[in-house]
Amino acid sequence: MILAFEKFEKLPLDTLKQLYYLSKQLKYDLYDIFFEMVRQYDAKPLDKSYEKFEQIIYRKQVDFKKPTTNYNGSLKSLYSKAVDQLGLTYRPQQLYLAETILDQLMHSEKAMIEASLGSGKSLAYLLAALMYNIETGKHVMISTNTKLLQSQLLEKDIPAMNEALNFKINALLIKSKSDYISLGLISQILKDDTSNYEVNILKMQLLIWITETPSGDIQELNLKGGQKMYFDQKIETYVPARHDVHYYNFIKRNAQNIQIGITNHAHLIHSDVENSIYQLFDDCIVDEAHRLPDYALNQVTNELSYADIKYQLGLIGKNENEKLLKAIDQLEKQRILEKLDIAPIDIFGLKASMNEIHELNEQLFSTIFTIINDSDVYDDDIHRFHNVFTFETKDILKDLHAIIDKLNKTLEIFNGISHKTVKSLRKQLLYLKDKFKNIEQSLKAGHTSFISIKNLSQKSTIRLYVKDYAVKDVLTKQVLEKFKSLIFISGTLKFNHSFDAFKQLFNKDVHFNTFEVNTSLQSAKNTSVFIPSDVASYQYKNIDEYVASIVSYIIEYTTITSSKCLVLFTSYKMMHMVQDMLNELPEFEDYVVLTQQQNQNYKIVQQFNNFDKAILLGTSTFFEGFDFQANGIKCVMIAKLPFMNKHNAKYWLMDSEFTSTFKEYVLPDAVTRFRQGLGRLIRNENDRGIIVSFDDRLINSNYKNFFEQTLENYRQKKGDIQQFGKLLRQIQKKKK
Repeated sequence: MILAFEKFEKLPLDTLKQLYYLSKQLKYDLYDIFFEMVRQYDAKPLDKSYEKFEQIIYRKQVDFKKPTTNYNGSLKSLYSKAVDQLGLTYRPQQLYLAETILDQLMHSEKAMIEASLGSGKSLAYLLAALMYNIETGKHVMISTNTKLLQSQLLEKDIPAMNEALNFKINALLIKSKSDYISLGLISQILKDDTSNYEVNILKMQLLIWITETPSGDIQELNLKGGQKMYFDQKIETYVPARHDVHYYNFIKRNAQNIQIGITNHAHLIHSDVENSIYQLFDDCIVDEAHRLPDYALNQVTNELSYADIKYQLGLIGKNENEKLLKAIDQLEKQRILEKLDIAPIDIFGLKASMNEIHELNEQLFSTIFTIINDSDVYDDDIHRFHNVFTFETKDILKDLHAIIDKLNKTLEIFNGISHKTVKSLRKQLLYLKDKFKNIEQSLKAGHTSFISIKNLSQKSTIRLYVKDYAVKDVLTKQVLEKFKSLIFISGTLKFNHSFDAFKQLFNKDVHFNTFEVNTSLQSAKNTSVFIPSDVASYQYKNIDEYVASIVSYIIEYTTITSSKCLVLFTSYKMMHMVQDMLNELPEFEDYVVLTQQQNQNYKIVQQFNNFDKAILLGTSTFFEGFDFQANGIKCVMIAKLPFMNKHNAKYWLMDSEFTSTFKEYVLPDAVTRFRQGLGRLIRNENDRGIIVSFDDRLINSNYKNFFEQTLENYRQKKGDIQQFGKLLRQIQKKKK
């Protein structure tokens, strides 16, 4: 609280005045404190670090200076200096990886590079990108898989390089335009007469945040619940003000001076003409490239959600006392009283139309709900949804046609009226019309579709998905054809000793240079794979016994080593069953048990790495993309091989793109995820550890040879829990 008040006292006077007026609506008497701050404010000119837009004081964005990296040496010398200053081991293979990437950039090539997990890819491609900029003046886009990796590059790796090399590298996180704030939008929110606790808190938060943020990245606000819904509605209906200040323009303006741009796969694939920053980069390095298809699949899938449509309709309202209808009603009254030069608005007809649209929407989702109840429903446990894959679309199309027709007739009410309030309502109605129209056209065309419901008894949890394009088309158009030089890099690009599976993700016959960079880290002396012989093959009916076996092995491991452990699952249900058992057992009283949570992965990983005694339970997200740090023995336990459930929506959506979906898509995906899970273990030369795979399909299936290829550098042992304990003691002895 003291820190908060100290922060308030440093705010500009105009900001404090607005906070004072807004604080009158809060539960606590903060307005007295703000009043005293305003009254005692030492009058002085506005600090030069601030600027003013209408009533908003905001922190001035400082443009990047043109980079002046004075370096005349070779990449080899740069690498030697970096590893020396960073206290790292000189690895010839890591240098070779950096040199390979630089060579591909210099010759505008398309390349695929498999660099063994733990080979230090990040340092290699950062040094290559920096050297490329030094030699050519061109900047490089680096796309990563997760926010976790983005944060690691920007907050850890690049600052460490700057300090080690005594450079000032201009690196910046780059997202899509919609991820950045505009001051015109903030101004509109501040002027909005909506007055409730959450909205007032949001207004105050915006006033303070905009005096601090250098980026304008909306995600920094961390909005949730009612605040997020209100904010999203304002974005949807915002009509840009004249002379608006949009923070995305800062990136566009400084693009030429950005040496390294950092983005993620979702933004890379989503980039379009409006997001012109992506077109300013000719060269791109795609890290963790094996995950691109997942993001492309999200891009090609259109969604119609009951909750979203209900929310969007709610933003308009049902009568003249609600939301946008209230604003239109006030405009009509103003037209009459002030004789405004706009056409009369049929408020009664508009209300009647909106009520009918609400009813038609309910009818549409009731039709879908009936289809669910009359169809075969399949569980997709990893995402905790129930799916219907085969259904007739005739009744859905009939309801869609009715609601689209009514939206068109409602839009006609505003023909010839150009007032900004009308524009906001029209924009909202057009958004709804486009949403319904796109789904209608896709269903008519017979595109792959499925229905998803989270709670089988609640219509409000229904989502209808339609796949509009092939993943291969999107990856080719949005990634392959956009850059002169393009380097795909991952520890798991190959399947069955070949890059062919990854090449099949593109529908264009393009030549790729292919490279494989091995490392000595993944060696038999450091790593063992243990396969329990006393755990029965998994079947759904024996899940309790299977979970109890996993917990027994965790107890054995923690009792002997007192070290941390990562346990990977393919099912939320199994993960939470293990969590419940661990929390009840006295053996884990001095352990911190961490479980994957939505939007909390970065925080959970930090906690896991900071505690000496910690157990992290995670699903697919934690199979890859983070550094497992531990002083003692490291252990990764894999509950089941990460095969995609045959009732997984991805399986259904991708089926049409392959001749044999299992062989060409599901099996390579499972092997890739398994290899990524193994890669959590050995990250440097001093690491020692053990992998436990409870799934006996690893050695007893028709496709076991594909997994065996991933274990060539590991010592494999099969045995019971006593032999597991004996192996742990041997590893522990060697560690000492």
